[in-house]
Amino acid sequence: MTETRYPLAMRPFDLAGVEVRNRIFLPAHTTNFGRDFLPTDAHVHYLAERARAGIGLVIVEPLRVHRTSLGRSGGLTGSDRRALPGLRRIVEAVRAAGARIFVQITHAGRHGPNETDRLPAWGPSPVPWIPGADVPHAMTRSEMDAVREAYVETAELAIEAGFEGIEVHVGHGHLLHQFLSPAANLRDDDWGGSPEKRLRYPLEVVETLAAAIGGRVPLGIRASVTDLMPDGLGPEEQREIIARFAAIPGISFVNASVAAYQWPSIGHHVADMAHPPHPFRDLTEALRPVIGNLPLLTANRYRTLAEVEDTLARGVIDMIGMNRAHMADPELLPKSLAGREAEVRPCIAHNFCIGQVGAHRPISCMMNPRVGREGDWGEIPVIARRRRVLVLGGGPAGLEAARIAALAGHQVTLWERTEALGGRLVLAGTGAGRGDLHRMRDWLTAAVGRAGIAVATGVTATADAVADHGADVVILAVGATHAAQPLPVAGGDPVPSMDVPAALAAPREAWRGLRIAILDEAGSWATLSAAETLAAAGAAVEIVATPVTALWNVTLYSRMTALERLAKAGVRLRTGLADPCLDDRRRLVCRVVATGEIVDLGTFDAFVHSDPGIAATTLQEDLERLGLHVRPIGDAVVPRTLFEAMHDAHAAVRSLGEAS
Repeated sequence: MTETRYPLAMRPFDLAGVEVRNRIFLPAHTTNFGRDFLPTDAHVHYLAERARAGIGLVIVEPLRVHRTSLGRSGGLTGSDRRALPGLRRIVEAVRAAGARIFVQITHAGRHGPNETDRLPAWGPSPVPWIPGADVPHAMTRSEMDAVREAYVETAELAIEAGFEGIEVHVGHGHLLHQFLSPAANLRDDDWGGSPEKRLRYPLEVVETLAAAIGGRVPLGIRASVTDLMPDGLGPEEQREIIARFAAIPGISFVNASVAAYQWPSIGHHVADMAHPPHPFRDLTEALRPVIGNLPLLTANRYRTLAEVEDTLARGVIDMIGMNRAHMADPELLPKSLAGREAEVRPCIAHNFCIGQVGAHRPISCMMNPRVGREGDWGEIPVIARRRRVLVLGGGPAGLEAARIAALAGHQVTLWERTEALGGRLVLAGTGAGRGDLHRMRDWLTAAVGRAGIAVATGVTATADAVADHGADVVILAVGATHAAQPLPVAGGDPVPSMDVPAALAAPREAWRGLRIAILDEAGSWATLSAAETLAAAGAAVEIVATPVTALWNVTLYSRMTALERLAKAGVRLRTGLADPCLDDRRRLVCRVVATGEIVDLGTFDAFVHSDPGIAATTLQEDLERLGLHVRPIGDAVVPRTLFEAMHDAHAAVRSLGEAS
């Protein structure tokens, strides 16, 4: 391995007295791996695997400083000494792997109630973080004092556990950011109103913390360079605020990104594939004049070492965080340094990872379902009993299953009905803002090639053909069937609609000036892609759906920014409407679910039907009738997300080893 390919990224760095072996760090991020707010083996395995692969610095997810901020039980407490042994195990595992280790501490404020102990959220004012959320308790002065001291107690616990640095969160809409923000802090006392008064409590907390630590370990801040929300803090205001924190004696680094914890702002903090790489780099670099020579760290959609090298070459930012990229492939660094960049499993920012957090589940990764299961699902073992495995279907689930089966030592053949591998990724990647899906397709296809798998395209699988092949195991990844349903017409023949693939395949210029209704039964990325693509082509698009929530199957954080983009593109959302049909004037009419009234949406030039599909189970039944060992995965079971399809592939192949 050579480190000359990316000399800036691999150059050691003195981070406030802590020598880090390179400029890459793992940012603090919630994993939901905790049990009863305490660390678990999952934390140890997950973080140690990334440290062993060469990452320079690990910043462990936030320790919640006070019982009112514990939130979900999968988080970590910093106010309970029972956490100490587990935290020490994390520190020891990461340090043994050669990385340095810091930890973040925070109070989540109004968006972090203790749901386990039924304690309300605390905040500067009784202002919910989004409409409809619980009203937080407005903190009294004595409660502010208690939380300030809790920061110190948590820092002491962190130092006792062996963490080599501490990052205090003053951004992303957490408690201290809420005091800073005019959108969250409506107080009329000494801690609200003017910018100076809104700064008072956060400065007090950080100054107290810095004095208590006394330079024993580096203390830095995690900050937002802009709130990206109405009535929030803009870049100039945040620069002034960050300058005040940076001037506190004992503050030794600044880690900056974007957003407040508010819809849709926080969605930009985990920028999905519709965003370009490192979309807010310029705003971060603008901090340099106000923080002087303090080390400047940042993160947000850095996918490759080449992108890291490019940013470091600008000479402003000192360290780059790569979180999702290291979820997708913990071996990102060694592969890249060895000139094997094409083998790095790419993060395509589909955001199923953060979607798991939003659903109160442990994180995982669409590209790498081992995330969170490193202790149970090790690297693919070569098994003793080699089987002949036939994979039917060359979409993402089939490609991943074939790849893993080959790595496990099985003799693998893959049949694909069409002439191209990739399944729905082939067309989906042509949608507006969906180009990263082709990165997924290309990686899976290349990986299957590297594994030496026998691939046959243009093959229609029949039960007899499969039986004649003589496989020991058939992995069925044939997907789901989709059919665009015609619209009923009063007194006339039904009017046809087209499915999403047909809409994406049509020439873009064909949509200009047309009024299009997307009849949405899927609530999925496919619906979103069709809407954005047709709107970008010049169509007037309306999404008509029965649920009251639009795009209900798009992960929460991506849905936030997606709805923002759709609004800017002029796409209208018609939710809560059922039974779309055309009246005798060919006008689209629907029934309002809540009231039963009929609404007239007017005339449209074309209709696109986005349906979830139906699992194609006929072949499974035929194969099972012949006594073959069949394992359906992905959409061949039920219509599944990409995340579930990739997980199915791993589970199916790993079970072959267990059965042997």
